[in-house]
Amino acid sequence: MNILVLGGSGLFGRKTCLYLLQDKEIDSVVSMDVVPPSAWFLKSIEKYAKKFHFVRGNVTEIEDIINAMKQYDIDRVINWAFLMVGQDVAIDPRLVTRVNVLGMSNAFEAAKIMGAQRVVYASSETVYGPQAMYGMRDVTEDDQTNPTHSYAVCKKYAEIMAGDYSRQFGMSFTGLRPTIGYGHGGRSPAQYWSDLPSNCAVGKPFTMEGDGKGLCSLVSADDLAEFTRILIKAPSSPYPVYNVGGPAASPRDLADAVKKYIPDAKITFGKKLMVDPEGKTGLPWLVSGKRAKKDFGFTCMPLEKAILLHINDARLEAGLEPIKG
Repeated sequence: MNILVLGGSGLFGRKTCLYLLQDKEIDSVVSMDVVPPSAWFLKSIEKYAKKFHFVRGNVTEIEDIINAMKQYDIDRVINWAFLMVGQDVAIDPRLVTRVNVLGMSNAFEAAKIMGAQRVVYASSETVYGPQAMYGMRDVTEDDQTNPTHSYAVCKKYAEIMAGDYSRQFGMSFTGLRPTIGYGHGGRSPAQYWSDLPSNCAVGKPFTMEGDGKGLCSLVSADDLAEFTRILIKAPSSPYPVYNVGGPAASPRDLADAVKKYIPDAKITFGKKLMVDPEGKTGLPWLVSGKRAKKDFGFTCMPLEKAILLHINDARLEAGLEPIKG
């Protein structure tokens, strides 16, 4: 089994590569990205270096994907290449379209051309719209979606496109709808989820203007990588899309988890209100993971366990000894 991970140098991509490399049933893992892997990531996979290959390439160029698939005899594809865009975030709309729409189309078409029948790709919880649309209950994959900005629309279109490929060409697709992702080195409009543990891990203070009371469903890069590993090995999935995220948590909950391992961590919150009690803006913080658990036995790990992995990734990059749980 030879697997290509598009966007393999990003937060989700590099963790997915790590988890795939640890699987004895997988022969090789190829990461394709416009930037090479970080030094600390390469250190984390030293034990599996012979199974890992990096190819510089851009998902907006289908030839880059096809060439990588041909060179390494790829039979399964994972696409974690995307440009994260939050509501009211200014970014070149044409670039967003090239990566998030054309890039996804290229991944699907390259898989079809090269005979890779199994594809796992990135959708997003942003397809749902705000919590208020559903009331104060868990949002499920069966709920009607309501994408309200360009990134969300791109992700919904990816799901539609995957359905077209599946019906017309007999390919097997599974889309993941991650909630707010975090991990060491993460980059997103909600940067604080990744920065808080990473800063504290290496002795740096963390400060934010918000009061730290805003709730989100969170998914660690490790959790997403593990579920992706399970899905890409399966011949298919009972449903075309799956939510992946843990119970609602706040930055203050994150701080409490960090302080379990680093009691003297310097974390300061401001007075700016982060809570929209009516849920009319932002994303759902109540998201059901029952489908993933029922079909694949997958649930996200407890927050404290995920935070320890996050902390030790930051310490690995800084050349510090890991903290034991």
